[in-house]
Amino acid sequence: MVTTTETTTQPYTQKVLKLRAEGTPEEKLVERQYQKERLAGAFRIFAKLGYDEGVAGHITVRDVINPHAFWVNPFGRAFDQMTASDLLLVHHDGTVLEGGKPGDGQVYNMAGYAIHSAIHGARPDIHAAAHSHSYYGRAFSALGRNVDLANYESATYGETVRLYASFGGVVLSDEEGKNIAQALGPHGKGIILQNHGILTAATTVDAAVAYFVRLERLCQAQLESDAAGGGDHLRDGDVDAIFAQYGSEENAYRQAQELYEWLDSEVGDAYKQ
Repeated sequence: MVTTTETTTQPYTQKVLKLRAEGTPEEKLVERQYQKERLAGAFRIFAKLGYDEGVAGHITVRDVINPHAFWVNPFGRAFDQMTASDLLLVHHDGTVLEGGKPGDGQVYNMAGYAIHSAIHGARPDIHAAAHSHSYYGRAFSALGRNVDLANYESATYGETVRLYASFGGVVLSDEEGKNIAQALGPHGKGIILQNHGILTAATTVDAAVAYFVRLERLCQAQLESDAAGGGDHLRDGDVDAIFAQYGSEENAYRQAQELYEWLDSEVGDAYKQ
């Protein structure tokens, strides 16, 4: 049975994937609640790190019971106030299936739906995706280029960060969402959305959050490096060695646990309600 005290990264990821295919209804209900808690916590972490910007930004997780639906934040709900009971379960066709507090309505960000429904549809291996208008992600995305493989942190991403250089304005169409999913590709973990910001994707909410934090810091480092005159790229062999040892999603999952521990020390379990 899946519990909320799982700490071993790789076995946890494997257990989630197996549970999605073979778990009992009772096990899946427990896992669904856990994933909702992690998702609500992700919004609180983003708020603490300053990644929230008005009503922009959305993080999703594929539902463990219905793989054709995902949980997402309701439109206008402040990231630093997000709770598991606020979240909405949205089918890939846009229908809200359940969730939200009574009286709040069941309205989600249409741009978020267009992006995330396309990603979840195109990548069955992706169960969580995160996008927000973070400061350095927005600034770097305006350059229309990818981050350089010039330091240890970038090497932990390897070649899994992609560039989408065809921004089509506010993402309200299915076509634009599909273009973003196509740019992410079959193995991408992060994407620079030109003139828009950054997005990350992973098997778990935890890893998607860690990837986002890592990519935001890479954008900051790249901007500061460029301002200082730029630097040399790492050799391919060094990138490969670092990525092989530290580039796994399990590593990102472990990194995220420190963020959730920090959150818990600040707010307790308020976000789990």
